Amino acid sequence: MAAEGGGKHQPTFQVEFKLYEMRKYLPYIITLLIFCATISSCKKSKPQNEDACPGFDLVPSSPYEDPVWHPSGNIIGFNHTPLKEIKYTYGYDCPRQAAYIYNPDSTGFWLVNADGTNKRRILPYKLQNPAWSPDGKWIAFVQGTQIYKMPFDGEKFDETAKVQLTFSGRNFFPAWSPDGEWIAYDSNADSPTGLNFIWKMDKNGFSKKRIAFTPDQGETRMPSWSNNYSIVHQRYINITYPEVFKMDSAGNNVLRLTTNTNFERCPKYSANGAQIAFTSQSSSNGDGVQVWTISSDGTNMKQLTTDGTTGFSWSPDGRIVYVRFDYTRLDESRGVLWTMNSDGSNKKQLTYNQFKITQ
Repeated sequence: MAAEGGGKHQPTFQVEFKLYEMRKYLPYIITLLIFCATISSCKKSKPQNEDACPGFDLVPSSPYEDPVWHPSGNIIGFNHTPLKEIKYTYGYDCPRQAAYIYNPDSTGFWLVNADGTNKRRILPYKLQNPAWSPDGKWIAFVQGTQIYKMPFDGEKFDETAKVQLTFSGRNFFPAWSPDGEWIAYDSNADSPTGLNFIWKMDKNGFSKKRIAFTPDQGETRMPSWSNNYSIVHQRYINITYPEVFKMDSAGNNVLRLTTNTNFERCPKYSANGAQIAFTSQSSSNGDGVQVWTISSDGTNMKQLTTDGTTGFSWSPDGRIVYVRFDYTRLDESRGVLWTMNSDGSNKKQLTYNQFKITQ
């Protein structure tokens, strides 16, 4: 009889039966152990396919972020933390399990010439949501959750002349009007639900006014002015996924431009106001975040990239700089800046990652 308190002892015939079962399968167990040991010893030296990768993901950050083309057309600003090393612990075919090592001592806001030459760091910190003024003499950006502007002489910033423009709420995505007199942005200031809506203020931070307010329908964010003072933006309006809309500078005459189940973000007018570029991510498949364009009247919607992006910016002459990145792997050509024409043609790599590989 089994002992009291959980049955610590078993009848003899049960023990013998279990030993017999173990002996019967022992050759198979030994073979399996040898096979596993062989796989383990080869894990770091042999490439594996995706199916053989461990069941966890390490999502890398793009070394290049937030490109913004200067109105002169000669330079491009961007946030950058250089990639230093990639450790393919489980082989090159397992990029989601690789360790990506960066150089934080070189983090900052950088410039590069439009032809890819003379890449240089000009600030030892990043500028969130950077936006040049139309004359190129100022840059607006977010620090913490407030909007600032800082003068730029074409070569360097004057950090001593930085001006804080907002002081309450959480504020993002500053965008200059065509004449440089106004800045649109989104903020949750005075928001009863905590959601962000579009405001505008003059270039010195005064005359703040909320121009899009739909607290019972969802957020209205990410404004961008056209040359005729229309403001394109992202809007929910009781829909599951945000779409691209436009309105006038007073917040009236709202027009919906996209109608789909994709997640649209960061719409931006081209310099001539004829096209709007934006990022879009399908809600039904794994296509990732891509750059699309649409005409300002809502026609001719077109996908420009297929290899992923984290952000883009228009040039004064209608080209686009973008970060090529799909969140799965970094290498010499992914997680860097590329340029293309407004129809997606003539893609050219502008910057490069330089790093060593270890296993």
